[in-house]
Amino acid sequence: MGLHDDQKQILLYYRLSRHVYNYEKDLTITIGKNVQIDLYSANQNRLKGGLPVEHLKLFIAASKDTPDLPGFFQVKYGGEFAARKFLPHLTNFKYNPHLCTKSCFEFRQRFPLDYTEYLAGIMLFPSVLPELIDDAESYVKEPIPTHDVFVAVGVHPDILIELIKRVSDAGCKAVVVPREDPAWLTTSLVDKLKGLCEEKGLEYAFPRPFCSLSKGKFEYINNFIDQFKIGKPQYRLVTDNKGNVRDVDVKCSSPCGATYHVASGLIGLNKEDIVDTANKLWHTYPCLSSSQMDPDINDSPMHLAAYINLYAARDAQKNSEEGSQC
Repeated sequence: MGLHDDQKQILLYYRLSRHVYNYEKDLTITIGKNVQIDLYSANQNRLKGGLPVEHLKLFIAASKDTPDLPGFFQVKYGGEFAARKFLPHLTNFKYNPHLCTKSCFEFRQRFPLDYTEYLAGIMLFPSVLPELIDDAESYVKEPIPTHDVFVAVGVHPDILIELIKRVSDAGCKAVVVPREDPAWLTTSLVDKLKGLCEEKGLEYAFPRPFCSLSKGKFEYINNFIDQFKIGKPQYRLVTDNKGNVRDVDVKCSSPCGATYHVASGLIGLNKEDIVDTANKLWHTYPCLSSSQMDPDINDSPMHLAAYINLYAARDAQKNSEEGSQC
């Protein structure tokens, strides 16, 4: 069966081993251990009403979530963050509710957090690769789908450079590459990628870690934050006249989804206790940012993420609103 032009635009390409999957013939795609996305249903729903041009489409590249270990002259770029946190969060954990607590999962269902229909495509690459790749183009054999924002998580630098060279031809307007691990991106590489993006007319962001992503001078990245409600966490407490938290309105979540886990555990507490509790709750939602020291900042991405969560709780405590509704 042939595809119409608008259908071609929303084909989802999954690079798993040497296979390409699309929504027309493949119902469910496994992207990691016990992590799946239903392509067919999401895109059938999207086609019913036509393409919502006001919404951005994402193209995501990541390494596979595998237990492989590198050998001599090899490196590993782990896919844990993408498979266990970022992609489940973007699909509201509907395919893998076991990856978050029951209370968090139930709390999340109040919000329109399933963005499956806005995933233009996902490419997964081997997690263990040679230290240097001379033929990076050979790893990108499938067409890159039409999209607006390219997000790369834990991708080998040589492949990442090759992808950035190509994405503008697929309509890409912005590139987001989180620095969850000092080993993923060096400062010199980031400078090189910024120059490449400017050469290609692409907006860019390299948040360290991903939950530090904030609005700035780039329109498409600002719209990305607004549409998918991810970046630096922000939430609002609704309290009664005694200061007890009746509800929590999450305005923006960390890309791993930890903010909803924290928010769900604050309801019923007095606002005076929420900072300490939010800090404890964050630590029970395993952060997959690296605990390795980043020499550029003399700290680890995981430690920075903990502070970002702490400051979000302090801001929520300070700006709580009595008696209003979320």
